[in-house]
Amino acid sequence: MRIVLVALNAKYVHTNLAIRYLRASVQGEFPDVDLREFTINESMERIEAELYEAKADVIGFSCYIWNLKETLAVIRQLRPVSPHTRIVVGGPEVSFETEAFLRENPEIDGVVLGEGEITFLELLRAWESGASLSQVQGLAWRASSREIVLNPPRRQLAMAELPNPYNHEEELKGRLAYVETTRGCPFNCQYCLSSTFQGVRYLPPERFRQILRQTLRYGARTIKLVDRTFNVNKEHSLRILDIAREEAAHYPPEAGIRVHCEMAGELLDEEWLLYLQDYPQDLVQFEMGVQSTHPETLAAIHRPQHFERWARYVREIQRLNKAHLHLDLIAGLPKEGWESFRRSFNEVYNLQPDMLQLGFLKVLKGSGLREQSGEYGLVFAPDPPYTILQTDDLSHDELLRLHRLEELLDRYYNSGRFSHTLAWAVGNYPTPFDFYHEFAEFWHGQGWFRQSWSAKALFEKLWDFATAQKKTWGSDLTALLREQLRLDYYLWERPNGVPDYLLPTEGDLPSNYGEIKFSLQQNQGWEQIIPEFRGMDRRQWSRATAVEYFGEPQPRWRLFFYKNGQTQTYPVPGDFFKEVD
Repeated sequence: MRIVLVALNAKYVHTNLAIRYLRASVQGEFPDVDLREFTINESMERIEAELYEAKADVIGFSCYIWNLKETLAVIRQLRPVSPHTRIVVGGPEVSFETEAFLRENPEIDGVVLGEGEITFLELLRAWESGASLSQVQGLAWRASSREIVLNPPRRQLAMAELPNPYNHEEELKGRLAYVETTRGCPFNCQYCLSSTFQGVRYLPPERFRQILRQTLRYGARTIKLVDRTFNVNKEHSLRILDIAREEAAHYPPEAGIRVHCEMAGELLDEEWLLYLQDYPQDLVQFEMGVQSTHPETLAAIHRPQHFERWARYVREIQRLNKAHLHLDLIAGLPKEGWESFRRSFNEVYNLQPDMLQLGFLKVLKGSGLREQSGEYGLVFAPDPPYTILQTDDLSHDELLRLHRLEELLDRYYNSGRFSHTLAWAVGNYPTPFDFYHEFAEFWHGQGWFRQSWSAKALFEKLWDFATAQKKTWGSDLTALLREQLRLDYYLWERPNGVPDYLLPTEGDLPSNYGEIKFSLQQNQGWEQIIPEFRGMDRRQWSRATAVEYFGEPQPRWRLFFYKNGQTQTYPVPGDFFKEVD
């Protein structure tokens, strides 16, 4: 029996963990199994053609809210030309309201409900032997054109019983490798499907070591743990991080290995801070879902937390400078209106995470909020990903404004390119939210959201906004912003030329600006500060560095050293100016 397992990922860098588990689960009995990964941005016709030419007996598709529309489009094209191929689907998006789903999609033969490792194997056995599918637990299937059968659910597997999903040699360089060390979640958040399952199961840590070792050998450098709450069990999570440190130590620091973990801030404590003190810098990245700081909202979604208590631990983690930190907010939750969301945004923004991810509520099939949508006035898109459109507390107009704010937050704050400029600009508004909202509405008024812009163009757009505020800010404050923007511009990449709008007026520069600039850049004293100076000739040094004068907030010269995609900046020592004089 020839089997093809298919995933349409959101991006090329993503990989699908589910189909790797399924392959490892069935290959002992069904060795002719192949994985095919595409992206949702590829031609559906090309994907269908490749699957048709695979001449498979069974094709399985992994379905999520982000790929269901495209997956169904492929299946509908494939079915007429492959009438004898059995098509089965699985995943969270098809594990609820399954009978209606099968009636709406007659091209599909069956649906694996929930965890599929054993269910899929037993389904293949039944198809190969001609046995009845009625004995395959965890399966919904089409007994006839009119009859759909939902078999009893399957018990959950202990994670020690799972196969190694990375037991096949593959190329993972430049891609994310997804790994799980737990299944389940201790919380009962009503917007999340994890609330539909009880208990947490753990992968034996040494099994994790084996998986991690293989993904690193295959070239993966970012390992994303899909555990819903990585730190639910401190002993387990610290052992997993110990193993990550031990395995990463076999690679040089420039390999850039990073392990991404979703954490519950509420479970942080002093022991975590003590552990991280000796942890390698940049090896871990923590993502924490704040979602909201509004008490009524937290009660409605069954998400107990004391933000002020655990925000203290976040600040300590930032002070240690050992982990990249992502914090998440969700707009459109029940009981949260414009003003309460503004407060939530400001409280989280003021922690200054490395990334602030602003998402919008997805009213998922099977979730508590889906069942309570009428109570909270939740109006959402009828098709995946079921994005919230309005609530009793947020109008559609307000949500559209938040979507625009989110886009600029991502382009500017999360890019990391505008840290000095944003710190200055936000400080001139009552709150961070007010700045981003006004900036986003300016973009909207200019029609800029309808186009794509380069990173370089984003500097110009921010300057255009600043000049439009000149009457409010005054010329002095606008000049201060220009200096911060120019500093960020130099920190971003070595400029071949600086845009005119960032250049100071001639009267703001030293009279012999050009001579000073050249002399400071070539000063032999840099070899005492930057060791790489000794190994470069003059031309190489000129290409790797830039020197610039900044007049605000106080006059100073800086040298920028560009190396391996990163920029280091140094104040020019005072004794360098003796040679200029």
